Amino acid sequence: MMKSLVSTGRKRKFAALPHKTLIIIAALFALGVIYGNLFVISDPLIIGILFLSGLFSMLFLVIGSRANAAERPTIIDWGLSALSLATGAFFLWNADVISSRITLLEELTPLQFFFGSSLLFLSLEATRRTTGAGLTVVVLGFMAYNLFGHLLPPPFGHGLIEYSYLLDALIFTTDGVFGVPIQVVASYVFLFVLFGTLLSFAGGGDFFFNLAAALTGKSPGGPAKVAVISSGMYGTISGSPVSDVVATGSITIPIMKRLGYSARFAGAVEVAASTGGSAMPPIMGSAAFILAEYTGFAYREVVYAAIIPAILYYLGVFSQVHLRAVKRDLRAYPDDIPTLKQTVINGWMFVVPVAVIVLVLSLGYSPTMTAGLGAASVVVAAACSPRTRMSLWRVVEGLGETTLRILPVAGACAAAGLVIGGLSMTGLGMKAANVIM
Repeated sequence: MMKSLVSTGRKRKFAALPHKTLIIIAALFALGVIYGNLFVISDPLIIGILFLSGLFSMLFLVIGSRANAAERPTIIDWGLSALSLATGAFFLWNADVISSRITLLEELTPLQFFFGSSLLFLSLEATRRTTGAGLTVVVLGFMAYNLFGHLLPPPFGHGLIEYSYLLDALIFTTDGVFGVPIQVVASYVFLFVLFGTLLSFAGGGDFFFNLAAALTGKSPGGPAKVAVISSGMYGTISGSPVSDVVATGSITIPIMKRLGYSARFAGAVEVAASTGGSAMPPIMGSAAFILAEYTGFAYREVVYAAIIPAILYYLGVFSQVHLRAVKRDLRAYPDDIPTLKQTVINGWMFVVPVAVIVLVLSLGYSPTMTAGLGAASVVVAAACSPRTRMSLWRVVEGLGETTLRILPVAGACAAAGLVIGGLSMTGLGMKAANVIM
């Protein structure tokens, strides 16, 4: 039962030519997002429409409907992808009319009703494929409360909300699907993920791993400590626990198991260490950007507030690893780790992009501009050495991979927008607060 709630769709692996085609399309999409964020001032509704429909058109082809889905997209997948593009085209073509209409007073036209319902269905299906049935059920529960809450007694009951009214608020305003979560992902999050992806593609992940190994690899439980420190360092450039596990865990877990550490212990250390990556400044998870947007605080203030808790978290994980290593006499890292001097000489250029991010952020620039300058500094810094210099195709791969990494986030944020939009219609948040008081 629990497995079915958290099970997500299968992420497909395409053959060489289809994969290259997908990367090129995803890279062009990334360039469009970069251009729209750094050089164009657009209506938030238009940004959300283009971003979400573009991602959905790729999502249904890349992520299957089930964990055991076919390796190739099915007719249904192609149909959902085509419907995503058609929905995006309709909303973009009618953006002026949609943005100027009076919500809940002007009746939806048949085409608006059809494409609005289509986008609602696409958002729910994207949520199910990327996050599992659990979150989808939660969203459906909130929607059911919106539609049938008028049947409940006080204090949780509310006035009658027809489906057309719910659709109007959730789809045709910036309070629902195109609300703050998607707006944040389409701007701050996307560009910061681009920064982390390019830095990883240039070899930054290996540098931070070697740096952690040189610092703690020879002490008791060295590989586990390397997992903690390297995950924390990688978290500063990725902000994603999943990519953190993939980048550092693929190295640390096999080494820990080879030296006699249990598979459970090795996996637990890596998961605990990588989870903190989303709270490690300066590149934090999407929740930090949403928090800054909702509270009105500058993003750098959120970063400053997170520094001490993040350090304390990793200090706690590191202490647990050290105490267990001493108690169980866990072996240190093998002898083939690079020295600290060698690591710094080979990878000093990877410190530059992180320093650029910290400097630009502290000078008061917007998070969007900070991430854009940081991503550009990665390409420039990597070009300082023939070993790290990225070719044009490598940069294209980095752009495309950024888009693909955003796909699961888009599904979750679309779901969040549906919940937030529904809450604003019914006032459930205030009612719950009053009941608690």
